[in-house]
Amino acid sequence: MEHNKILLISANTYGIPYKVYPIGVSYIKTYIHDHYPEWQVDLFDFNFNTYDSLRQQLLNNQYDLIALSLRNSDDVNYYAQESFMTHYRTICRTIRESSTTPIVAGGPAVSIFPQEISDYLGVDYVVVGEGEKVLCDLSIALKNGKEVGTISGIWKNQNSYEKTEYASHLNVRFESELATFYLNEGGMLNIQTKRGCPFHCIYCTYPVIEGKTVRTLDSKLIVENIKELSQIEKNIYLFFTDSVFNIHEDYNEELAHRIIESGVKIKWGAYFIPRNLNKKRMELYQKSGLTHIEFGTDSFSDQQLINYRKEFQFRDVVESTEICNQLGIFHSHFLILGGWGETEESLLETIQNSDQLENTIIFPFIGMRIYPNTELHRLALQEGKIENGNLLEPQYYLSDLISVDQLKKLTAQTKNRWVFPDEPHEEMIARLRKRKRRGPLWEYLKYQF
Repeated sequence: MEHNKILLISANTYGIPYKVYPIGVSYIKTYIHDHYPEWQVDLFDFNFNTYDSLRQQLLNNQYDLIALSLRNSDDVNYYAQESFMTHYRTICRTIRESSTTPIVAGGPAVSIFPQEISDYLGVDYVVVGEGEKVLCDLSIALKNGKEVGTISGIWKNQNSYEKTEYASHLNVRFESELATFYLNEGGMLNIQTKRGCPFHCIYCTYPVIEGKTVRTLDSKLIVENIKELSQIEKNIYLFFTDSVFNIHEDYNEELAHRIIESGVKIKWGAYFIPRNLNKKRMELYQKSGLTHIEFGTDSFSDQQLINYRKEFQFRDVVESTEICNQLGIFHSHFLILGGWGETEESLLETIQNSDQLENTIIFPFIGMRIYPNTELHRLALQEGKIENGNLLEPQYYLSDLISVDQLKKLTAQTKNRWVFPDEPHEEMIARLRKRKRRGPLWEYLKYQF
C-alpha cells in the first residue's frame, strides 16, 4: 500500500476586501483523505507563514509531491494593477533551494494562464481545471515511475489539452485553526454548491476555470459539512462561491430546505444574477440564512448589458432590487464602467438609472481585465488595443469613448453609495471585525463618506 506524502501550499496573501479561506486546498485535502486515508497531507498557508518557515518545513520533511495553489495572478484593479507573480516565483525558488521534490501548480490563475505560469515559475507540472482527482493520479504515477502525460487535466505544454475529469462527489472538511482565523480576520468562510458557468459574459474566466457545464454538488453532503463546521464555530457566515448561485433553482430550494431541517444556524451570501428572482423562493433562502446578495450586474444601461452579453435587462435589476428591499436582504451591485462598447451616453445612463434603485450599494470597477480565451480578448486584438502575446502582466480594456476623470464627481450626486476600488475602508471594517461582526460588512459603507 502506497503512503504518499504531499504538501499543499496556499500562496494567496491578498486581503482586500478580506482574507479568503483557502477552500481549494481544503477540497483537495479532504478528497485525498477520503480516497487514500493512508496518505499524509500537510497544509501550508502563507497567511500564517513566511518563506523561511517554508524552507524549514521542507528541511524537516521529505515529500513526494508539492502542490502550489494559485488563486489570482493579480488584484484585478485598474487603479493599483498589483501582480502577485513575483511572490509566487519566490515560493518556487524557496522550494527549489530546499527540496528536489516535483512541484505542481494549480488553481484559478493556472487554469487561465497554464503555459505562461509554467514558464514563469518553472514548475514541473500544471493542472488545468479541477484538481482533486488529477493531483492523486499524478502523485500515484510519479511514485510508480509511470507516464504522466496521459493524465486528464495535466497541461501538455501545447495549445490543447485533455478535458479534466469532473469529480462527482466532493466533500470538504474545514481546518479548525484556519476556520477560526478566517472567520475572525475575514468574517466568513466559503464553500461551493455548484461548479461551472453557462453564461457568455465577454470578459469572464469562469467557463475557462470551471467549464461551461454546471455540476451541482451533493446538497446533503454540503449540509453535513456545515454541521461539522458548527462544531468548530457557532457564529458562522458562509459565502457560496458559485459563479452564479441562482441557477438550478430546484436544487437551491432542496439545499435551503436541508439547511433549515438540519437545525444548523448560519448566515450566508452569494453571487446572484439579477434575473427571475421569485419572492417566495427568496423568503425560503432567507429562512435558511441568506443575508447578503452580490449582484454581478455590470451596467445599468440596456445597450451596455447587450454589449457585455448579459442575459437580463435593467428592468430585471430594478425588480430584483425591489424584492431584496421588501425582504430586508442586504444587496450590492458590481459594475464595470468603461468596458467594451461603453460610450459617454451609456455611462451617463448607468449613473442616472442608479437613482431608480432604492437602498443599495454600488461597487464600480474601471475597465475590463483582458484574459486569454475570452471574447474580450478577441475584440481587443481586433481593435488593436493589445498585441497577441502574454497577458499575465495585467492589461485592461478601457473604452476610448469615455473619460473617467469625472466619474466620482458624477456618482457622488446620485442617491446611492458608490464605492470605488481605490477608496480606503479597511480601518472601518477592521474595527467591526474586532467586535466579532461576521459577513462582508459592506452594508456599513453606506454610512461612510
